[in-house]
Amino acid sequence: AANEAFAPVQMLVESLAADDVDVPNVVAGGSPTFPVHAQRANVDLSPGTYSLWDVGYATACPEQPFIWAAVLLVRVISQPAPNRLCLDLGHKAVAAENPLEKRVHFLNAPEARFISQNEEHLVIELPADHGFAVGDVLYGIPGHICPTVALHQEANVIDEEGKFVACWPIAARARRLEI
Repeated sequence: AANEAFAPVQMLVESLAADDVDVPNVVAGGSPTFPVHAQRANVDLSPGTYSLWDVGYATACPEQPFIWAAVLLVRVISQPAPNRLCLDLGHKAVAAENPLEKRVHFLNAPEARFISQNEEHLVIELPADHGFAVGDVLYGIPGHICPTVALHQEANVIDEEGKFVACWPIAARARRLEI
């Protein structure tokens, strides 16, 4: 599919070159297709998600050997039933365009079943012996990292030893339209 989509672009480049037009490199190859376009000459790659990755691309592109670099720290804020937890992970903290069950994957609660989500909270069900208590942390990998990142002011950077090393501002959060 990527080759078929690129064919008209390649024809245009060849046509321009035949007319002695100095053709700059073509920018192509988003996260799903950049391995295909990496094989081409005179193409600048433009993958974005590979730097943070997410559950959506990991599922859709299992041949790409990336690992998750963005993890949401989520707290249990209440336990309305023995097998039900309310978490501080609402629409304001994780991208909500995917179906509820595809918005986040919990590394330390992969069996979670999603019940509901609103602006501030996500309600999940777990087996009765889940072991979580109010205040405990769940680690969530977003289903779609791009809009999730834009929901936050900053990202805390953690090194391989689990130590905080920096705080990066999220430029997308400060976007502004000027007329």
